[in-house]
Amino acid sequence: MTRSLFFSSILLITLEPEICLAFQEHGALEGLYIHQLAHICFGSAMLWLFFMIRRSDFWLQKWWKAIAFGGLILAFWNVMTFVGHMLGGYSLYCHTSQSPPVSNYLFWLWYFTKFDTVACCMSMLFFYLGLKRLSKSISEMHYMSEKS
Repeated sequence: MTRSLFFSSILLITLEPEICLAFQEHGALEGLYIHQLAHICFGSAMLWLFFMIRRSDFWLQKWWKAIAFGGLILAFWNVMTFVGHMLGGYSLYCHTSQSPPVSNYLFWLWYFTKFDTVACCMSMLFFYLGLKRLSKSISEMHYMSEKS
């Protein structure tokens, strides 16, 4: 009984778009402007990281490619959340009727941006794998230099 109640609750939460609060909605415009500027700066920094690794000799190693792709995905994440914040007026919370404006394509674009956590987790996975392999490579080089 407890197990079925747990899984039915998880299913209900998963399928209820109104509960999907992946990124923060902003009420006051002053905070939104600064927050959006931060997305622009952070996204630009991640693009810069990707292109600096891409044009260097680091690009020859797999772990640096993984780190670079992690930065590229984080740049995409910033675009997703930037667009999501701009389309915040199309959220379910801004409508007084019970039925969402599902016929409006801007609603579905806003709803897609709510899945920005998937992009963020993918980028963290790329960073983790790249840094793990880089650390292993440095340890092997250190071991080889001590051995000789």
